[in-house]
Amino acid sequence: MSKAPIHELERRDVRRRWFVALATLLSIALLSSTWIGLFAFFGTNTAYGTFSDLEKKYVPEVDDLLLDLPDLSQVSRIYTLNDVLLAELHDGKNSEPVRYDELPDIVIKAVLAAEDAEFFEHEGVDFAAIGGAAIDNLRGVTRGGSTITQQVVKQNFVGDEVTLQRKIQEAMVSVELERRYTKEQILEFYVNSVYYGWSAFGVKTAAREYFDKDLEELTIAEAATLFVPIRNPSQYDPRRQPERVLDRRNDVIDTMVAHEMITPAQGERAKDEPYVIQPHPEFKGPADHVVAEVRRALLNDAEFSFLGATSEERKKAIFGCPSDDVTCAGGGGLKVYVTIDLELQEKANEILNTWLPIADPSALSEDQLAACIQRYNNAQIPVPELPNLRCAPTGAIATVDNVTGAIKVMASGLPFDVEQFDLAIQGKRNPGSSFKPFALTAYLESGGSLNSFWDGRSPKAIDCPGCSPNPWVVHNAGGGGGGMSLFSGTQNSVNVVYAQVSKEVGPDRIIDTAHRMGVKSDLPAVYSLVLGAGAVSPLEMASAYSNFATNGLHADSYLVERIENTAGELIYARNVERIQVVDAAVMAAARRPLTQVVAAGTATRARIGRPQGGKTGTHQNYNEAWFVGFVPEYATAVWVGYPDFQAPLRNLTINGQFYSRLYGGTVPAPIWAEFMTYMLKDTPVSDFPDDPPGVSQYFVTPSTEVPLVVGLTTEQAVNDIYDAHLRPNPVEVPSLEAKGIVLTQDLAEGTGAAHGQVLTIEVSSGLPPEAPLIDLRTLTFDQAVTALGAFEEETGVALVWSASFREVKDPNQVGRILDTNPAPGATVTHGQSIVIVVGKLAP
Repeated sequence: MSKAPIHELERRDVRRRWFVALATLLSIALLSSTWIGLFAFFGTNTAYGTFSDLEKKYVPEVDDLLLDLPDLSQVSRIYTLNDVLLAELHDGKNSEPVRYDELPDIVIKAVLAAEDAEFFEHEGVDFAAIGGAAIDNLRGVTRGGSTITQQVVKQNFVGDEVTLQRKIQEAMVSVELERRYTKEQILEFYVNSVYYGWSAFGVKTAAREYFDKDLEELTIAEAATLFVPIRNPSQYDPRRQPERVLDRRNDVIDTMVAHEMITPAQGERAKDEPYVIQPHPEFKGPADHVVAEVRRALLNDAEFSFLGATSEERKKAIFGCPSDDVTCAGGGGLKVYVTIDLELQEKANEILNTWLPIADPSALSEDQLAACIQRYNNAQIPVPELPNLRCAPTGAIATVDNVTGAIKVMASGLPFDVEQFDLAIQGKRNPGSSFKPFALTAYLESGGSLNSFWDGRSPKAIDCPGCSPNPWVVHNAGGGGGGMSLFSGTQNSVNVVYAQVSKEVGPDRIIDTAHRMGVKSDLPAVYSLVLGAGAVSPLEMASAYSNFATNGLHADSYLVERIENTAGELIYARNVERIQVVDAAVMAAARRPLTQVVAAGTATRARIGRPQGGKTGTHQNYNEAWFVGFVPEYATAVWVGYPDFQAPLRNLTINGQFYSRLYGGTVPAPIWAEFMTYMLKDTPVSDFPDDPPGVSQYFVTPSTEVPLVVGLTTEQAVNDIYDAHLRPNPVEVPSLEAKGIVLTQDLAEGTGAAHGQVLTIEVSSGLPPEAPLIDLRTLTFDQAVTALGAFEEETGVALVWSASFREVKDPNQVGRILDTNPAPGATVTHGQSIVIVVGKLAP
C-alpha cells in the first residue's frame, strides 16, 4: 500500500504537535470524566509545562513506529495428531477484499454515517465526538468517541486496555497513521478488515452473509444495516436481535440524511424498506470450537511469542498477508497439530446431545415459552427472537491427560453455528461443591486430618467477619446431621462441615491451593468460595483434578502439540513440564475420600468399574450441576446448566427421566460415566500411584481441649462442644435449676481429648428431683434422721417429715421406726411430706 504524498506529510506535520497535545489532554479528561478539571487545567499558567511532563511520561516518539497495516498470504492449516484437517486459517476468513475505488458510493456513505461521519474532515481524532461521548457518559449514556482511524489503531497497534497511556497512544498513533496513509487507504483497510459477525470479515463477505448480494446490489437500507454489527456483533446480531439492529439501521439512515449523504425522501423510503436477513449457510468444520481456541492461543498466548513480538507480527505469521495488498509476500503456511482426539470429541458431543438435545422453541407450550422468556428477564438478558431462544439446559465436557496436560476433549453442548462461545473452555460457572477438594487439600497442607471431627448439623450459623450478612447461615443439600469426620463430610458432600473448614483454613489459602493445582481464573476471597462462590471453566476443573490421580505432579493443560512451517520444519513442540504443586502425601490422602464419593457417596452413578474418584457439585438454588472425576490416565469435568443465563435446574425431563431438581450426582455423573466408559474401552485397567511416605499422618485423630460448658444452656453447650470437635452427649436429669441448664460435665475443662470423643453433660429437666423412698424401718429415730439427710444429699430430694407414734408391747421396738407413709420404695419428690411412724411402749 503506497504512502501519502510528501506535501501531505509536510502539511500534516505542522499540525501534529498540537494534535498530540490536545489528544493527551482529552484522553485524560475522557478517562477521568472530570471536564471541569480539564477546563481549569487549560486556564492555568503552567499548562504547557504540565503537558510537557505528561508527554515525556506517556507519549513515545512515533517517527520510528512500525505502522504497516497487517498483510496476508499463505493459508495455515490445523490438524489433529492423526492428520485429520480441522480448518484452514487465513486473514479475513470468508473475506473478499474490495479496493476503495470499487466501493459503491452508498456503502462509503453508510460506513461513515455508522462509524465516523466527519472522517474526511478530522486528522485522526475527532475531538467533538470525544467530548460528546464524555458528556453522554456523564449523563449515563454509553457511546464511543473513536474515529475510524482510532478503531484501526486500537485493533491493530495499541490494543484496547483501559489505561491513560494506551488512550494517549491511540490518539497519537491515529494522528501519525493519517500522516502515513491517505484517508482512502485507511477506509479501504477498515471496511475489509473489521468483523461483521457470523464469520464475515470484510464488507463484501458481509453483504453476501446477510443479504446474498454483491455490494453494488445493496439498497440504502441494506448498506446501513451492514455496518450496525461492527461495534458489537453479539449485541447487534442482525439475526438474533432484529429489532435492535433495525432501530440502529434507522439511526444510521437518519445520520445519512442529516449529513446530506442522501435526501430526506430517500431516507424515508429506506426506513420503510422491510427488514430481511438471509439464513446463515451452515459451516461444516468438524471441530469449530477447537479451531477458535487454537486461533486465540496462537494470537495471544506467551507460549507462541516466537510467532511475533507484536500482535501484527503474529497475525502475519499465522494468517499471512491480507488479500487486499497484492504486493505483500510471505507469512502463513503453518501446519498446527493439536491434541484433540476428534473421535472422542465427536462422541462427547453426541452424548451431550442425547442427554441434553437442543430444544426447538417453536414446539414449546405457551406456559413453557413464558417460563423460558421469564428466565431471560430474570437474568436481565435481552430476549432473542423465537428461533434463537435457548430454553433447555445444555452441557460441556473437558478432558485432559493427567501426565502431559494435553487436552483430549473440549466439547461444548451447542454447535458452533448456534453458539461460538465455547462452554468447555470459556464458560465460567459456579462449581458448587466440586470446589470442596481444594479446601480439603489446603486443610491437609496446614496440618489437618481426615479423621478430624466436625459439626454436621444443618442449618449452622457461622461467625463470619466481613460477610454480609453475618453470621453466615449454611444449609446442607441433604446429607449430614450430627457430628462426623472430615472423611465422611467429603464423601457425603456436607456443606456445613466444609463451611467450618473454610473458616479455619481461610479463603486466601484455598485460592492459593486452587491456583497451584491448575485453576487460572480469579477467585473471590470469601468463605463461601468453598461452596462454589467463584466461577471456573470445565477445563480448569479437569486440569486441577488431575493432581488427585498423580499425587500432585501437575502439567498445565495445552492444546497445540507442534507447529511446522511451509518447509515442513519443526518450529514449535510443546515442552511438557511436570511440577510438584502439592505434597505427594497430601494428594494421596485427599484422593481416598474422593474415591469413596463414587463408591458410596453422592456420585454412585459415575461408577465405571475401575479405580476412580471425583466430586459432585450443585450450585446454590440448583443453578449449575457438575461432576468432576478422574481415573489414573485422565481427568474429566462435566457441567450442566443453561447456556445464556443462570436459572434453577428444576422440573426437567432429561433423557426420559423427570427431575424435580438437578444435582451433580443425578445427570452430570452418569454423563461422565457414559463418556469415560467409551473413552477407556480399549485402555487396560490400571491403579493410582502407590501412597508415598507420610500419608498416615493425615489419618491421625487430632486432639483438642475440653471447654467449660457448666452453667450454659443445652444449645450453647452443644454448640461449644461441637466447635471444640467433640461429640456432645446431653443427659437430662431432674433439677431445681432452670430447664436446659448444664449441671455437670464428665470431662474437666482444659483437659485434652481426642477429636470426636464423647463429652457427657447432665442437663436440668426443670422438674423437682424424685427417688424411691429408702427403708427406714427398724432404725432408731436419730438413725432415721441421719439416713434422710444422706438420702437428700445423694438424690437431691429433700423431704419434709413428721412423726407419729404407735403403741407397741415389744420393748425392742420402742423408739424405732415401724413404718413410713408413703411406704418404703414409693417414689417421692423434692419437698414432699412424709410421716415416720415411731414405736412407743404401750401402758
